[in-house]
Order: sequence, then C-alpha cells, then structure tokens
Amino acid sequence: MLELYYEDNGVTHRAPVRSGLSLGRSSDNDVVLRDFSVSRYHAKVEEENGIFKIHDLDSTNGIKINDTFVSSGTLAAGDRLTVGSFELLVEDTATDAGGLSSATYLRPLSEFNQDYGLEGRSSEISRDMGARARVFEILAQVAKTLIQVEELDPVLEKVMDLVFEHLLVDRGFIVLFDAEGSPKLELYRTRESEEGDQPEVPISRTILDMVSGQKVAILTHDAQADQRFEAGRSVRIHQIRSAMCAPLWHRERVIGVIYVDSPLHVGSFSTSDLDLLTALSNYAAVAIERAQLNESIRRERVARDRLERYHSPAVIEAVLSDSGADRASVTLRDTSILFADIVGFTARCESLPPEDVAAFLNQFFSLAADAVFAYGGTLDKFIGDAVMAFFGAPLPQDDHAERAVRSALELMRALEGWNLEREAEDLDRIEVRVAINSGPVVVGDIGSASRVDYTVLGNTVNVSARLEEHVAKPGTVVLGETTQAAVQDLFPTEPLGTIQLKGLSRKIAVYRLAMEEIERSQV
Repeated sequence: MLELYYEDNGVTHRAPVRSGLSLGRSSDNDVVLRDFSVSRYHAKVEEENGIFKIHDLDSTNGIKINDTFVSSGTLAAGDRLTVGSFELLVEDTATDAGGLSSATYLRPLSEFNQDYGLEGRSSEISRDMGARARVFEILAQVAKTLIQVEELDPVLEKVMDLVFEHLLVDRGFIVLFDAEGSPKLELYRTRESEEGDQPEVPISRTILDMVSGQKVAILTHDAQADQRFEAGRSVRIHQIRSAMCAPLWHRERVIGVIYVDSPLHVGSFSTSDLDLLTALSNYAAVAIERAQLNESIRRERVARDRLERYHSPAVIEAVLSDSGADRASVTLRDTSILFADIVGFTARCESLPPEDVAAFLNQFFSLAADAVFAYGGTLDKFIGDAVMAFFGAPLPQDDHAERAVRSALELMRALEGWNLEREAEDLDRIEVRVAINSGPVVVGDIGSASRVDYTVLGNTVNVSARLEEHVAKPGTVVLGETTQAAVQDLFPTEPLGTIQLKGLSRKIAVYRLAMEEIERSQV
C-alpha cells in the first residue's frame, strides 16, 4: 500500500494513496498543505489500470516528481513529490498479519506511560524532542486548568476547549461509560457551528470497543481503507476517515473516551497528535473522576440535609451506615406516635401579622424538634400548629414508648422556659396538648411516583391524633393503653376511663401522665 509521508511545522503526516485523493491549500482537500506556495486545489491522484497517477490541476507553482516538473506522472515507492514548498515521500507499507493496515496506528497506554515517564521511568525510545516538549508544555497548562474546575460539565467543556485549541480537529466527542459499561455521549462539538438538531454521533462502536477493551489509543489516517473496520457500520455510513480515539483511563479503569475526527480529510493527524490526545485524556480522566466524586458528595450532602430535617443526628448516622443499607423502603414496625398541638392557636394569631405568626411557630417547632431529637425520634411533619413525631423507626427501638414519653416531658419543660421568657415580656403563656399511642404501623417512603415522604401510616397513628384532639386537655400528656402498659413502671399515670373514638369498634382505656408527681420527684 502506497502512502504519502510529509511534515508540516514539525508534525509528521501520512496519507494513504487512493483514487480521488486531493492535495491543496483549501481545507476541503484530503491532504491540506497550509502554505501560499500551494494552490487552493493543487493536484489530484487517480487510479488507472491499478497504477496511481497524480495530475496537476493548473496550479500556480506546478508539481515535481523527483525534481522534474510534470503535468501528470506515475507515483511509485521511493518517489519524492514536490508540491509548492512541501516535499512528500511515497512509501510502500505492507499490511500486517492481523489485517490492520498502516492507515491505522495503535498506541498501547503502557507504552505511552513509559515513553512519557508516567510510570516513573525515563524513556528508552528516541523521539522527536520538539514534539515531546510540546506535549509537556501543553500538559502543564492542562493540569493547571483542570485542577481549578470542580463540576463535571465545566470539566468536559474545558477538556474540549483544550482539544480544539491544540489539535486541528473538525469534530470532538466525549463519551463516558455508565455503571453498566454502556457508552453515553456527554459532549459534542464542531469547529464550525451547525444549525438544527445535533446529528447522529458517528463514533464507530468497533473503534470504541477496541479502545476501551484493549486500553489503546487509535489513530487512523483513513478508516475506510482499514480492513479491521470493514464490519463497522458507522465507519461506512459516516465516511469516517482521519480520526483519533483515546481512552479516559484512570486507576486501571477506562471510564470513557475522547474521540476526534476530520471526516473529509485523509492523514490529518500525526502520531505526536495522538500522544498529545492520550496525555490530555489521562489528565482529563482524573479531573472527570474528581468532578464525579464532588457530585456524589453534593448528592449525599443534600440527602443528609433532608434527613436532618426529620431525624436526630444519632439516627442519621445509623441510617447512612452499612447497618441500615438493607432495610426495606416500606416495612411494618412497632412504634410510638406523638402528637403535640398548641392550644388556642387560631384565636391567638387572628390579629398577628403573618411574619409574627411565622416567628411564633418557628419558636415552638424548634422546641418540639429539639425534644424529639433528644430521644432519637423522627420528626414526621408539621400540621398547621401541630407536631407529629414517631419513635421506633427507621431504627428499631425496644424502648420507643419510654422515649416518646420522655420527649413529651422534655417539650413541657422547654415550654415552661419559653413561657418564663414571654412573661418577662408581658406576653401570655403558651399551652399545648400532647398524646402518645403505641402499636404497629407501616413506615417508609410513601407517596406518588413524583414525590414521596418518609412517614408512618396505620390505626395507631389515627388513634394518637384523636386522643390529642378529643381527649387531651391543655398542659396534659395523654397515653393510649398500649403506651401506658409499656411505661407504667417508669412514670406515674392516672386513668381517664374508657372512651369510644370515631372509627374504632371498641372502647379503649386512656391515661394521663401525673405531671404533679413527676415534678415533685424531680425537685
């Protein structure tokens, strides 16, 4: 197979010789020679009876083969072609046993890391020092740029900026692999702006699988001429020619690829371009993983902030630990439900401006939340001026009834302190009604497909709410019969008789905490 071998500004290029190959200064040529000594459309190669001939297209400075001007001449291995100020050598490169022609160059990452000292060893391969210096100079800029960016989207944009700044590419794509290893296009860019919808991504799955599976970077001068890619449907459909693809490789794992191409031109990239793209990909992979980690931390922080609105710090630590990882989202649990409601709230707030009502409620809710969290409870919700909390979930608590009662007593003590402050300001006292009932409930994330709340449901909840509304008096804590049975040896209680609650088929025994005895015992 014949190839044209030439250098442009110290960068080596190769272009497979084929029928229709065009040479000139204009960017829509297959071989772009950027110098005014070259005409916009200078020459073209045609195949005639298996022989490649180059034809001058009425160029200003003509073409030479082996220092002889010709209007048309045969190309053979060893010939020296002069086009303007450029000299191109004609070489004969054979196809290897694996079926991969010289139109494609594979660069193993292990070889690249050795050559560029990324594994702590000096290079043993003689290279063009100018190209190496260029790579290291750009890498310094890459490291400085990427380390300053923390979020994923800006990282990807910065990476693509660097690709287009330092490589003569027409299109660029960044693909990341998800948890299942499926590729997902994260960023697409063209050098020329395109109107309309984004086109189908022309990345060959054959190239993608080769890069990720073999951990190699690929440079193809003409994918159409490579037997390895003959089965690639996208290579044929999108007429992929000059392209490079480098893996985003970090800690022995390929997390994605950077793919760039020049679909209209053959031989647009050099091996030093591939080394630069590979180096940039290595740095980009570190920055991308760092950005993804930051996003994960932000999501966990949001989740933790949400938990902090409902649970005590001790419960949060347990929920986020491995010990709580296997709990079902909805489960049956034995709990104690607490309702606390401000007495006379509607009349009290009738004449207050909205901002004063909000400040008043915030003060009360803060006292209630502190009392609930002090005993490992979960704050379910605020209902107008009422507070609903439960104990015994999400973590099982054998003493959930005791915790609920102690939380109610803590709320009463905090309320007394608040009332002393209000009295000092000539404000009226605040009284609340509290009810606690214990029993089985359904607990977990409950709601619709678009929104869920961590809450409890069941008859135990309904009974507790009705005890607070219809039985509890201002300044009292009422207990259901199951709760009283669980704490009767810990707290003094007084029976209030049996009552019939709406929705229940039987009467239930109701008790109240003997607050006077409790206060005397604590003096």
